[in-house]
Amino acid sequence: MAMVLSPLLAAGFLVAAAAAPANAADGVYVQGTVTAETSQDVYAPQHSVYVELYELSGSGDVIRGIGTGMDGSYSLYGVPPGRYRMHFEPNGLVSDGLTPTWLGNTPYEAQSQIIEVGTTNVTGLDAQLEIGSSISGIVSYPQGAEPPVAAAFLFNTTTGEWERSAYRADVDAAGNYTINGLPAGMYALRFGDSNDQALVSTEYWEGQELLYASTPVEVAADQQLTGYDGAVGPGGVYVGRLAGPDRSATSVQISMAGYPDGSDAVFVVNGQNFPDALGAAPAAARVGAPILLVTPSAIPASVKAELTRLTPETIYVVGGEPSVSLAVETQLQGYATGGVIRFKGVDRFHTSRLVADYFWGGADNRTAYIATGLNFPDALSGAPAAANEFGPVILVNGKASSLDAATATLLQELSIEKVVVAGGLPSVSAGIKSDLDALPFILESYRRNGADRYATSVITNQKSFPLADAVFLATGANFPDALAGAALAGAWRAPVYLVQQNCIPSAVLGEIGRLHVRDVVLLGGEPSLSNNVLNLQVC
Repeated sequence: MAMVLSPLLAAGFLVAAAAAPANAADGVYVQGTVTAETSQDVYAPQHSVYVELYELSGSGDVIRGIGTGMDGSYSLYGVPPGRYRMHFEPNGLVSDGLTPTWLGNTPYEAQSQIIEVGTTNVTGLDAQLEIGSSISGIVSYPQGAEPPVAAAFLFNTTTGEWERSAYRADVDAAGNYTINGLPAGMYALRFGDSNDQALVSTEYWEGQELLYASTPVEVAADQQLTGYDGAVGPGGVYVGRLAGPDRSATSVQISMAGYPDGSDAVFVVNGQNFPDALGAAPAAARVGAPILLVTPSAIPASVKAELTRLTPETIYVVGGEPSVSLAVETQLQGYATGGVIRFKGVDRFHTSRLVADYFWGGADNRTAYIATGLNFPDALSGAPAAANEFGPVILVNGKASSLDAATATLLQELSIEKVVVAGGLPSVSAGIKSDLDALPFILESYRRNGADRYATSVITNQKSFPLADAVFLATGANFPDALAGAALAGAWRAPVYLVQQNCIPSAVLGEIGRLHVRDVVLLGGEPSLSNNVLNLQVC
């Protein structure tokens, strides 16, 4: 089920501000006109198109929105200085069949034009909507259930990421559906519950339960695809547990579940302390490798047996001799046909940079996650999200008042354009975030944080995962189970949610419904997560 892709650089480009002076009474505004295709090569002003302005800092949410007038024009007032992307969403009631678009007339957010707003008004931000293609078919569903929903998720083959919003259509009482307004591209076609409550099963085209086992639907321009039928059954989500008698044995169980046929690589980290290991999960996901936990001075018997079964070519040790001793490294040599590579920095921050440089250096990258190395929760929930966006997690001293020069240099060397700060001000200081914002090569700089570690994991995953096959639940009170699980979650492109020992936040239950997953996997035994969590009991 793992899908490992190497993303290419997907840079936006800046739109120059017009020379029109700003009106001090109204504030800086941005404006333009939207036209739409009415027949071949004929375009006319389009009213009732909703224009959304997304900030490329902070939370990354919409800060302004307005509909176009009868002449197709719009004006967004009071826009503060900064960088933005703009999305144009047609109103289906009056413009059914038109494709939404980002500024620059592209369906892909990462490749849209970036607006630079200063102290002068920005004009001429025009968009052109096309008549899109369609997918239609018939979906059968259980008698007495509400009709499901058909959704098409657009895949960006350049970045390897899914677009944040799906194209949807209701299934009528007879089972018919038609998804209109599709731009040309590759889609995952999914049939599922209409209210995110998992009352009916989820199915992908073509009769597959899992996203990455499904057949992608290729849609060309001006194409009407028919006969894309599906069938959903009674609802239900499988909830299971990966656990062993101790943390090392749990990492073995996770490895066996993710890599039943062995693995070319294995990561080995200290299971008794977290600092050096936090950056390992997205790296392990990038190469499709498990993480196994050892003690500083010994390899547990369960881990030895798993290394024998996996038959890796390379074993990566993350951390210096205080974390994993030379004696352990020597023993590991006997399990790796190609040798052992150790990442050892002068401190935990340096070690994370070494890992990032090794696995992401020399490639065209787009995204990096920044997390404190002084605590574990934000880095653990951010690791699968970073892996889903094909980026590293780089650890910093979150209490420092400014960004260290070594991290800034590494971000530039890795061609990073987008940084995501995992956690709020107690985790990563305002000064570090401000310095990231000011780096001239960074186009997007976000902070993902909630009221606590549990809310932060929800917000992080909401922003990174428009869909997934599974979700993983881990205790937010300790790190070992989530550390080993984050590597598997990243390889499966699935999120990890931090939960309490005896219950799950209601927001996490909502996320299970939003994603329409078939599997919920608990990481760790009952001392970490009780059977109340196994039963999805809400706090």
